[in-house]
Order: sequence, then structure tokens, then C-alpha cells
Amino acid sequence: MIRILLLGFFLPMTCFGQGTMLFTWHGVSNYFQASFQITEAEWQPGARWTSQLFMDSMSVSSLSGATYHGGDSSSGGTGGVYSDNSGWYMVFQLNDFSRQVEMLVSDGLLHEKPFSGPDIYFEPGYWTYTTIPEPSTGALLAVGLAVFGWKKRRDSINRRALKSC
Repeated sequence: MIRILLLGFFLPMTCFGQGTMLFTWHGVSNYFQASFQITEAEWQPGARWTSQLFMDSMSVSSLSGATYHGGDSSSGGTGGVYSDNSGWYMVFQLNDFSRQVEMLVSDGLLHEKPFSGPDIYFEPGYWTYTTIPEPSTGALLAVGLAVFGWKKRRDSINRRALKSC
């Protein structure tokens, strides 16, 4: 029992080894709700965003009612982080082939527009990101031991109940 309590101290621990990052859009007019995830390796200057995580997590909802996703067959998307002497910038594009509309996403501006024509909506803003924590092996071990101990105790109680009958 004391071992399980000692292992319980590991429950709040997290491990950031995977390095998954969640980006969230904050626009000045609230025209768009957008987010995506990338791996830490994709955050390095010059890296192309090609992981399945990035492609599946790209999502932009527009004031027009359209939703763009990178991982389905109605959209295509590419992206990357680039750096020059003035800092970093990012860009990716999502296409809605059925409506002939594209979503152009950068580090400070989102544009929704027809494939050829003026903007439907555009919005300046900024992205924030957070690292998504992964559960630590200590926490997983503690939970596993707690379940194992609970099952063992339950089985012991059931055996005593059967003997008394």
C-alpha cells in the first residue's frame, strides 16, 4: 500500500519528450477559428510541415460557414517554418475544391478567397502555441499498480465470501 502511495507522487509528472505543439489563432475580428499541431522537429527553421499530425490537425472555420481541414480529400495543404534575418514566418494553404475557394494562412494574416478573385474575408492576428504534455511512465506505472492492487483485493474478498457460504 505504501508503494502505491509513493508511486502516486509521480501522477502529476508529465513528459515533454514527444514535443507536440498546439497552435491556436487569435484574430482581431474573430472571423476565423483556427488551430493545428506540429512536432518539435517541424518547428526547426527550414522544416516542411509534412507529418500526418500536421495534415490531420489543420482546421480553420470561417465566418462564411466554411470549414477547412487538411486531412480530408476536399482540401490540400502544405506548410513550413522559414527564417531570415528578421525572424521567422510560416505559411500554409487549404483548398476547398468543391467550392473553388482557398484559405491562405500565415503567421499574422488569414485570407479566405476564391481561387481567382478578391478576398471573401481576411483577418490580421497572431498565433499562440503550447506544448502538449504526454503522460510520464511513472504515472502510467502508478495507475497500473493501483488497478492491479484493487483487482487483487477484490478477488481476495470474493474468495472469502465464497468460503463462508
